[in-house]
Amino acid sequence: MRNSTLFLVGIAFLTAMAALTSAASAECASCMKEGDWSQSANAFLEGKPIIDEPVEFGPKVVRRTTSQFEKETAKEEIILKSINATPALPISASPVKITAVFALNGSEQADNQAEILLTATVSIKDSTGNEVEKLNLIKASANEYSNDWVASVPAGIYSVDIAASSLQGSASFIDVLQIEVVDAANNAEVIPATENLGQD
Repeated sequence: MRNSTLFLVGIAFLTAMAALTSAASAECASCMKEGDWSQSANAFLEGKPIIDEPVEFGPKVVRRTTSQFEKETAKEEIILKSINATPALPISASPVKITAVFALNGSEQADNQAEILLTATVSIKDSTGNEVEKLNLIKASANEYSNDWVASVPAGIYSVDIAASSLQGSASFIDVLQIEVVDAANNAEVIPATENLGQD
C-alpha cells in the first residue's frame, strides 16, 4: 500500500515537472509581437541608430508639459473696473449699496468682456483698521456685483477691501473705496464717496 502511494506521488511530481518544462520552453507571445531585434542590434553595433530622434519620456517631459499648461492658464487676471457706494454720504444705521464691476486682463478689454463668474467678499474697516462688517457681493448683471451694508456704526470714515476669486484666479483689492458715515443731524450736504482703485 505504501509503495503504491509513493508511486502515485512520484507520477504526480513527474507530471508537474513536465508541465513546467514545456511552459518554460514555450515562446513568449508578447515577445513575438515585438518583432526581430537583430536589425536594431546590428544597427547599434554599426553606430547607425534606427530612430534619429528618440521618443521623450519621464519626469522631464511631464514638467515641461505642466509648465506649458500653467503658462496658458495664467494669462488672465481679475481686475476691479469700478466700485461705488450709494448713497455717497450715508446716515448712520441706514443701508448703503456697494457695487463693484469686475473684468479680466485689463481696462482695454473690459468694455467687451465676456461674462465671468466669481465670488467677491467685501471687508469694511473703521479708521483703526478693525473690521466692522464682512459681506458677500451678489451678482447683479453681467460682471456687476453688489450688496447692501447697513451702516450700524458710529459716524466716521470707513475703508473697503475686496477679495475676488474665480476659475481664472484670485485677486485682492485693498482700500479701494472710502465711505463717510454721518449722523442724521450732520447730513446737510451730500459729498461723493472716494474711489481709490488699487490691487494688493
